[in-house]
Amino acid sequence: MNPTVRVPSPRWCLMATVQVAHDAPDLADILSDLDFDFRLEPAVASPPGYRWLNLFVDARRGQRRCGLTAHRLLSALKRLSESGDLAEFQVIAGERWLAYPAPLELASPEAADSEASLRRH
Repeated sequence: MNPTVRVPSPRWCLMATVQVAHDAPDLADILSDLDFDFRLEPAVASPPGYRWLNLFVDARRGQRRCGLTAHRLLSALKRLSESGDLAEFQVIAGERWLAYPAPLELASPEAADSEASLRRH
């Protein structure tokens, strides 16, 4: 009998918290055209007039994929904000994913350090 017990890794990884205006459109609906497995859940508390949402991505494909997915989703939201289509958008936590390395740079030591800092939930 093998005494080693394997515990499966959690499916969802919290990558960022974002802020939008209270009356902003549904972000999950806006991002639904992108082919990424993610969830947006309301944060426990938000300041008056705003909604804070936690961005979770599917962790089953590894840490590098989590970082890349967070980068792509946050970048899409940032572009919508810059074009005026998403009022009061701001990254509250996890802003580092906006500056995540380009795919060819993912193998660098700096990327490995960033990947090691993911929080799993």
